[in-house]
Amino acid sequence: MPTRLEPVQAAPIRLPNTEQWDIRSRSGRSYRIFLAWPDTAMPEDGWDAVYLLDGNAWFGTLNDGLRMRARRPEVTGVRPAVAVGIGYPIDEAVDVVRRRYDLTPPRSGPAVEERETGGAELFLDFLTDELAPMVEARFGLAGQRRVLFGHSLGGLFVLHAVLTRPSSFAAFAAASPSLWFDDGALLRACGAARLPQAVRLMIAVGALEQPAAQAASPVTEEGPGDRAMIANARAVAECLRARSGAGPGIRFHVFEDENHASVVPVALGRALPFLLARPGASGAPRVVARRPSPSSIPR
Repeated sequence: MPTRLEPVQAAPIRLPNTEQWDIRSRSGRSYRIFLAWPDTAMPEDGWDAVYLLDGNAWFGTLNDGLRMRARRPEVTGVRPAVAVGIGYPIDEAVDVVRRRYDLTPPRSGPAVEERETGGAELFLDFLTDELAPMVEARFGLAGQRRVLFGHSLGGLFVLHAVLTRPSSFAAFAAASPSLWFDDGALLRACGAARLPQAVRLMIAVGALEQPAAQAASPVTEEGPGDRAMIANARAVAECLRARSGAGPGIRFHVFEDENHASVVPVALGRALPFLLARPGASGAPRVVARRPSPSSIPR
């Protein structure tokens, strides 16, 4: 006779060293912040911080990637780092209306639709002037590297940040950037870009994101080209590489058998060692007996 299992009380799953909290920005817009930190002593030079857009959807992916790969940084190239997901106070994975505003640059011409867009500058202000100082105060960080990852409209936002404030983050990663927005205005803006040679940017896209019958031409050459995801992403990478002279500092990847959604875990996995690499650093970081405060981030 099989042993009868006694009923047990269900409990929510809890991950170590993680929390979420809500904040209202100076502009009056509300956000949900997802936070995770390493369960190791902090090195003398501190932890870096990975800022992830669309945190409701992808924070778990980022947290798992950091937590497992940072166990052996000498093999994976991923050092322990703070994970910061930026999302919205909802239970769904995506707030379509809010992200459409926060992640899009101001339009270059008259709006062609009634949906609200163009909040990228305010959102970038929030990330750099409000959220990042709170995170750094929480963990006693000073001068550590902030890096940024975004997908789709988030990838568009990342590229906007690269073009307008290339020193706002130490490294950037844009997955499947929505370069069709505003009839390809950002792609055209690359031609006038003046980037520092040290800029580090990874652009990635899934091979299944562009129909095989689609001509491999970017938006600026043959109409809107909103399905030419690979061609547009490659064109931006080549343009920025030429304008910055950064060479290896700007990378481009096409991931086989991945579509617009499935590419995110793959691109994020490839991006982490790129984002967290410290050019010119040598040797293992010195470790000091220092751990983060368990108190909440200051509101």
